[in-house]
Amino acid sequence: MSVKTGTIALVAGLAAFFGVGIGVTAITEHWIDFPLLLGLLAGTLSGLVATIAVTVGLESDVSAGRRRTAGIVTGFGGGFVCGLLIGAAAEPIGTVGSIGVGAGVGLLVAGGYAVSPFGSR
Repeated sequence: MSVKTGTIALVAGLAAFFGVGIGVTAITEHWIDFPLLLGLLAGTLSGLVATIAVTVGLESDVSAGRRRTAGIVTGFGGGFVCGLLIGAAAEPIGTVGSIGVGAGVGLLVAGGYAVSPFGSR
C-alpha cells in the first residue's frame, strides 16, 4: 500500500468516525439514556468500514476474495449504523436493544451481500 492510499484511507476513516459518531449521538440524545455509547460504537464501526472500503477501492492489485470480504464488512457496517438508528427511534427498547437491532440488521445486510452475485465480482 502506498503512502497516498494510506493517508486517504486514514482521513476517510477519521472523517467517518467523527461524522457518524457525532451525528448518531446528536440524533439519539432525546430517545435514549446513553447516546454517547451508541455514537462511539457507530463512529468506530463506520471509521473502520470507511478505511477498509477506501483502501480496497484505491488499490489495484486486490484479489477478488479480499474485495468480497471488504464488501461484506462494508455491508455489515452500513446495516449496523442504519439498524442502530432504527432501534434508537423505537423508544422503549433502550441502548442495548438498539445495539441488538443494529447487529441484526448488519448481519442481514452482510449475509445478503455474501450470497448475492455482487459478492462474486
